[in-house]
Amino acid sequence: MSDLLEPTLLSHFGHASFRPLQREIIESTLSGAPTLAILPTGGGKSLTYQLPALLLEGVSIVISPLLSLIEDQVTELQRKNIAAARYDSTQSLTQRAETIEKLKKREIKLLYTSPESLASTTLVTALKHIDIALVAIDEAHCITEWGHTFRPSYLYLPKIIRQLKPHATLALTATATKKTAFEIRKYFKIKTAHQFTSSHTRPNLTFQVTPLTPEDKTAALLSTLASPDTLPAIVYAMRQEQCEQIAHTLSQNGYQARSYHAGMSNPARSQVQHDFLHDKIQIVVATIAFGMGVDKPNIRSVVHYHLPKSPEGWMQEAGRAGRDRKPSTCTLLACGDDTIPLENFIHTKLLRKNTLSRFLESLFSQGKHIEFSPYHTRLLHDFHVSTLDIILARLEVTHYLQFKGTSWRYIRAWIPTGQSLTLDHFPKKTQKAINHILTLGERYDTNRSQDDFGISRPTLWNALDQLASSIVFKPSGWLWHYTIKKQPPHLETLVDSLHETFHAQYQHDLEKLHHLTKISLTRGCIPKALAHWFGERDAPNCGKCSACLNLKVPRRLPNSAPSEPSPQEQEMIHQLTTNPRHHFKTNQQLARFLCGIASPYLRHYKLHFHQHFGLLKHLPYTDVFAYAKASLNARD
Repeated sequence: MSDLLEPTLLSHFGHASFRPLQREIIESTLSGAPTLAILPTGGGKSLTYQLPALLLEGVSIVISPLLSLIEDQVTELQRKNIAAARYDSTQSLTQRAETIEKLKKREIKLLYTSPESLASTTLVTALKHIDIALVAIDEAHCITEWGHTFRPSYLYLPKIIRQLKPHATLALTATATKKTAFEIRKYFKIKTAHQFTSSHTRPNLTFQVTPLTPEDKTAALLSTLASPDTLPAIVYAMRQEQCEQIAHTLSQNGYQARSYHAGMSNPARSQVQHDFLHDKIQIVVATIAFGMGVDKPNIRSVVHYHLPKSPEGWMQEAGRAGRDRKPSTCTLLACGDDTIPLENFIHTKLLRKNTLSRFLESLFSQGKHIEFSPYHTRLLHDFHVSTLDIILARLEVTHYLQFKGTSWRYIRAWIPTGQSLTLDHFPKKTQKAINHILTLGERYDTNRSQDDFGISRPTLWNALDQLASSIVFKPSGWLWHYTIKKQPPHLETLVDSLHETFHAQYQHDLEKLHHLTKISLTRGCIPKALAHWFGERDAPNCGKCSACLNLKVPRRLPNSAPSEPSPQEQEMIHQLTTNPRHHFKTNQQLARFLCGIASPYLRHYKLHFHQHFGLLKHLPYTDVFAYAKASLNARD
């Protein structure tokens, strides 16, 4: 197949030659060897699986957590007359069913999906009856806790991939330390000889670090963007409201700037992304949610208004500049105050052992088959958003649990105006149940269907699914179903093991943040220091970063935050803890509230909208927790 590489590259992708390591990665993949590719942002990762997919017999599957990337790449491949399709949560049931039919008819060459969607029983069943040429796992660092964006859904991938028996497996990432690369190789059984790592340095990027206080940031940002050849640009900020404020300031100063963050609607975010890609706006001010999968090669500068979370995050986000290989600038406005909210977020994710113990006791006491509401479980234990997912994934990959599926508990349904419905093909009991639901005018608890109508909940839901095109129905009360495969011999040992995993991750996250701060203060070459973090020992000095140019660097980042609450803030805390309407049950809940970090419990009671939410976000979490404990004196 080597003779076909260049002709295929030219005919389908319009390139006359490969970028560094692309040919080696493609040849390793075509040979059937499990392969790991570590290429920087803009290094051409997508070609290393798209080209082999055209040469291998069967369907190639691309797994990505980035739904925007999935949609963009599928659209681009279809434009090139390549049979590509996607299967993900943004599609309707009908669209996903059509994709399954095309798979069965061998009409798809490249299938893009997310790790969550790949776990779908319907999709996996269809894929098991098809020749799988290649499985490509994008953002492969997500499988390891040591990666900077760990996702528990990735833990299931090795098992699913083994079931599919592909000709080849290719794991890809832009940022991986030696530890992360080792973990990826272990999970996907990749030999060291089949790991291909490009240099993490990008000669066309110039790194600048400007240590300053919060008061000087706006002026520094305007000065940076006023320099020649700095637009288009991405400005990264920490919080949603900060994105709005910065974008407003830039607009007032004559820039075409828009904000982008998770608090916006999907259509609004899509419009901002579209306008930026088509040069209708000059600057996007965004949280780190923006940029992954955004293919805009001419971004001339990336500005971090706040410190990134880790060296990996800094490298990945900065790497979105200059993908066309032209000179571009990556500026960090480095302030010591930024380390406080970043450290606080790490602290609030730390799982307490007694909380974990209570959850596992309730889980393993339910019998062989268990079902629970993920929403109410997170609320009851006030788990961080991903904590429950990580616990369950760990229990499943260690064979304590087996996931069986999901269901809904409640249903509200009605017949659209002007339409009629015939139920004659259903049994009398089912007809009676459906008529009751359609005329009830409020949601119905399907757990009562056996007592109310003499039919099981699955039978009722099956009937409702058959009527999906004829009625309007809104399910709610999502439930997860698991089977207990084995009981832990000693629950305390399992609690200790899981808690140790969370604590190790907590320590590692702190280490990454502290190392990022260290690099921002280096008097040596900044790109070289970043490359060293990724295990690259022989990177040369760039000669043009702010450190190489001997610009003045302080011994520590400027910090202007006060060291303790003011008397007014102390009085506000007292009012919060003495008012029963505020629902604080634990010291941790109050500490999270004061630090401005929402949790399921705080969101449920809408406390993240309270005027004093984030009252002490300028103080370290350990100090805030001490104030919370002294004020509330709760059980934790």
